[in-house]
Amino acid sequence: MWPIRSVLFVPAHRRDWAGKALRVAPHAVILDIEDSVPHELKPQAMANLKAEIAELRAANTAAFVRLNPLSDTTGKELDAAVTEGLVAVTLPKAANAGEIRALADLLSYHEGKAGLAHGTVGIMPLPETAEGLQDAHALAKASPRVKGIFGAFSGPVSGDIARAFGFRATDDGLEQIYMASKLVLDSRSAGAMYPIAGIIGTALDDLATVERMIRRARDVGYTGVAVLHPSHVAVAHKVYRPTQDEVAYYQGMLDAFAAAEKAGIAAVRYHGAMVDYAMLPLAREVVADAARYRSEAVS
Repeated sequence: MWPIRSVLFVPAHRRDWAGKALRVAPHAVILDIEDSVPHELKPQAMANLKAEIAELRAANTAAFVRLNPLSDTTGKELDAAVTEGLVAVTLPKAANAGEIRALADLLSYHEGKAGLAHGTVGIMPLPETAEGLQDAHALAKASPRVKGIFGAFSGPVSGDIARAFGFRATDDGLEQIYMASKLVLDSRSAGAMYPIAGIIGTALDDLATVERMIRRARDVGYTGVAVLHPSHVAVAHKVYRPTQDEVAYYQGMLDAFAAAEKAGIAAVRYHGAMVDYAMLPLAREVVADAARYRSEAVS
């Protein structure tokens, strides 16, 4: 299931939207019970979760739930969310490692209550505070449940992360490169290998800008993106799906190196460059990703 390349946000109080999300075939859906849900409708959003997760599971689509910030009511939210098919929860406003450990403990209890194996549900910390952004490595290191840090690339309509960090988001995103790169490195160096970037703050119908932001996220190192509109899912897949030229190049590299190994050589000249064992993991990843997309197209 990991890496998850495309994640689509869906407000959990809109019961029919989970099914509609499946039409665009995201790798995962985030059922949101936080910022996209009016306060008075949060109980309804929580009541919908298990049915929505079951619907996603039946379609072989990963289900995430974005919780509210950690509080005395988090247990009730997990009681509503933890069921077979829940892959991960996102914790917004994550500020310190203690919050991640507390959430991990709560998940252990609710997994047992739901009859799930311990460790089934992952955690995606979303550091939307200055403290959390600074200490993202500690957040990622706090529990083996953490799959990756949840970052963001923002257009000019700034959100919580921009306010916490203090930058003013622009179209070219130069002011965000340090933060985005730091969160990727913090995540991966802590062993949480699947950081995801939210693509936010731009016109929903401006697909050219959305694509540019998704490419920026991919190139910085995010293994997937979370998007706000169904039309953005296809853009994410376009960006993350290896091209035919990339597949041919990396498959050729693997073939050339396999031939070199048979001849007792651990380095080979390929397309004018020297290739050794250090270059092979990326080649294998690209070829495997292409095979995954082909399989999804067939199914």
